[in-house]
Amino acid sequence: MRSLSLLLVLLTLLSNTSCLRTSTVVKVKKDGTGSIVARYYFSPEMLAMVDQLGALGGALAGAEGAPGAGGPDLGLIGELASPDEESLRADAAGYGEGVRYAKHEPGKDDEGWEGYSVVYEFDDIRKVRIDQNSVPGTAKDFVESAGEELKNDEGGALTFALEGDLLTVKSSFARAGMDGLVDQKQMDQAKEMGMAPSQAIKMAAGMTKGMRIGFFLRAENGMVETTADHVTDDLITLSDGEISKVLLDPDLGAFIDKAAADPEVATPEAYKELLKKLEAITVESKDEITVKLK
Repeated sequence: MRSLSLLLVLLTLLSNTSCLRTSTVVKVKKDGTGSIVARYYFSPEMLAMVDQLGALGGALAGAEGAPGAGGPDLGLIGELASPDEESLRADAAGYGEGVRYAKHEPGKDDEGWEGYSVVYEFDDIRKVRIDQNSVPGTAKDFVESAGEELKNDEGGALTFALEGDLLTVKSSFARAGMDGLVDQKQMDQAKEMGMAPSQAIKMAAGMTKGMRIGFFLRAENGMVETTADHVTDDLITLSDGEISKVLLDPDLGAFIDKAAADPEVATPEAYKELLKKLEAITVESKDEITVKLK
């Protein structure tokens, strides 16, 4: 879930009321060709903050908060909700070799949150990879300008293999645990304040109100069978969560407190069992699933 971690870092840097919703759908055909549809929608509060900080970034050019001044590059904020085609074309590389930009359009979700959808195309699903680099380039640039380090080998990822009509999806989302939902800095601050880690998690929930992040796989021409746990018609849910509700779940709080007291209990297997208990998040628990495509 490292891409989730990146987005949470971004939101923390912006504002405690900032929020977004994003979904990524990988559509694949039996011949290995397909597309990736990524959607990003931003809350009215976040867009208002974007405008304010974007203006502030211009006013503070060369001062603290400007590039090279030890703070995040505020000038990048205005591009988050309305990126140009050039930046989206460059983002295609974050999805793997040979992935190319097709189109994008601005829009709103069902609740009026503004943003955009972007479509990328590929000729070989085996070269597609979904990880923390598979997010808008401006977001990565903004986080990096704030001094946050992004490591390719941390968190979860999706990779694919195809033999004949049998697609294999390898996911490390569950095995990677709750990376991104649990901020070690928050845990340390909670200890200093005499708070239980679960209390700090609940405080963070306010920042993510309305936020939802999902990853899906769609068999474009249908599927014969699959070993996936969460299937609706031709759509497989690989990961989908309402973040604020996840953070408020008492099972998560209990696990975090236990892990803080004894880090050895936080094994990959324990994380997988926890994910099954959390009502507001759906994650494929298997490290590998197969899909027989039509």
